[in-house]
Amino acid sequence: MKRKSELVVPLLFAAAAPLVVYSVQRVFLHTPNERTMGTAFKIFFFHVPMGWLCMLMALISGIAAYVQLRRRSRTAGAVALAAAEIGFLGGLGVLLTGPIWGHATWGTPWTGDARQVTTALLWLVIAAYLLLRHFGQHASERLAAALAIFGAVNVPLIYYAVKLWKTTHPTTGVVAKLPPEMWATFWPGLAALLLVSFGLFAIRARQLILAGELDEAYVRLEDSRA
Repeated sequence: MKRKSELVVPLLFAAAAPLVVYSVQRVFLHTPNERTMGTAFKIFFFHVPMGWLCMLMALISGIAAYVQLRRRSRTAGAVALAAAEIGFLGGLGVLLTGPIWGHATWGTPWTGDARQVTTALLWLVIAAYLLLRHFGQHASERLAAALAIFGAVNVPLIYYAVKLWKTTHPTTGVVAKLPPEMWATFWPGLAALLLVSFGLFAIRARQLILAGELDEAYVRLEDSRA
């Protein structure tokens, strides 16, 4: 069973490799420009998947942090931290590609609408969580977990922001309305990103779990010598 579990990550990367190549060439060579936004719309195929990845990882991190608080689980703490690190990178990608798309489409990189603000808030919450987990004292773990849970609660707010407030962002149904040739580009790209991300997530979570076990073993060894 252990050998089978060790094959999961290589299989994820192996499945992602052809999808990455296929998706990139689809975006730049075979996907037509959008009628009103032109070439700038191609950022959509990177911006939206990274946004979804950031929100998904924030949810995983928040749920794992809650389990960590309730059960004092080191494994849950490792999962929460690994998910937050992947979510941080996804959020950074969103915040870098969004202004480029916005400047080309709206004439300004930042309009301050509800989705932009809530997404930036989520990324800052994830960043604060990571700072506490990496550099905070042991007593700060509860505060860090609370931040992760708050980030997870913020995810539905990001999704429904375009419905609750008047925003410049497209509605949540824009993906469902894509023409077939754009669907054929979007979904493989999303799948490739998720496969790579979950492969990295599994590696990082395992690394953190092993690091925790090594720390515990070291403490037991030192206690036995005392």
